[in-house]
Amino acid sequence: MSILSKTILEPIVIVCLFTAGCLINRRRDSRSPIDVENRPLVHENGEPSTQSSSLSSSPSLSAVDVGQQRNIVWELLRRFWRKYPFLPEIWYWNLTYWVYQGLRAVSARLIAENASVFERAKQHALAVLSIEQLLGIDVELSVQRFFLSNYPDWMSVLGNIYHSHICVGIAFLVYTYTYLPFPTYQRIRRTIAMDNAVAFVIVTLWRCSPPRLLPEEYGFVDILHPKVNPNDNPWQNNRFQLTIAAMPSLHFGTALFFAVSLYRFAPHTLVRVLAPVWPAMMLLTIVTTANHFLMDAMVGACVPLVGWRLEWMIGELAVVQNWVFGPIARRMGVAGAEEERARAVPGGKGMENGKGRMD
Repeated sequence: MSILSKTILEPIVIVCLFTAGCLINRRRDSRSPIDVENRPLVHENGEPSTQSSSLSSSPSLSAVDVGQQRNIVWELLRRFWRKYPFLPEIWYWNLTYWVYQGLRAVSARLIAENASVFERAKQHALAVLSIEQLLGIDVELSVQRFFLSNYPDWMSVLGNIYHSHICVGIAFLVYTYTYLPFPTYQRIRRTIAMDNAVAFVIVTLWRCSPPRLLPEEYGFVDILHPKVNPNDNPWQNNRFQLTIAAMPSLHFGTALFFAVSLYRFAPHTLVRVLAPVWPAMMLLTIVTTANHFLMDAMVGACVPLVGWRLEWMIGELAVVQNWVFGPIARRMGVAGAEEERARAVPGGKGMENGKGRMD
């Protein structure tokens, strides 16, 4: 992916997707915040005030005026938050994504000068390759050479597919939030977060080099991260990048989880039919670009199974969330909005009460 696409286009797409999620799921019966000055104010005790909200009639603000002004701010925030219930999902996504990426960056810096770690990762990669050869599934080099010889132009396309997983993931969240019962969506969202945790544990305990980082005699070509690039992309080549993280392939595991979730729960037939296309494309991509072994994808496919069973652990963190943000949420009426969202999704279908099974 070019610098333009990664540093400019991708953030724009992310913002557009999140904005679309907010607009699609907005509450159309909410009162306009513009009219807040003509509405009763909400005081600390929750009782509406019958006083006028005009704060500019007096040249100086009294204590009551200051209190009214604060109430107007809270009322504006409350109405805005309740009108766009998808806003908390943006926070959850950023929390999940940046905590995971931050941990990977810290891990990369901790092992940066440790040659023995990289040597061990190479030995693990060679062990994976040996097992694949024993099983007769060592197809990575043959597939890459086939595409380089016959369809070299496809490499840039596959590279874009590889790096588009973030945007596709956000689009998936918007769709499932819109059309699935909220308990189902919550479990899917928590599973994704747990998948990151499980994958990070594996990456930390059993570091494995990708095929592209093996010595040249093994024949793999680094498509995604060329060693010589005058327009070096800081997103793809930087000292915070954890390069020896081939096992498991969370790119494929997450793509497969998206497909299974859509096939199982999506209310639209076309979506269910097209769902398997994405993991198939991602599998071809990670193998052809020599970014993962086939066994990396196999282990990556198992990660969501574990995440689906352990997602309840993420739910237990709601106690911490409520302790930190509870007072603000109650002041803005967010808790009530969340309960309302959990009871019904307008126009949504899917498994009843969120009590479905993936197995």
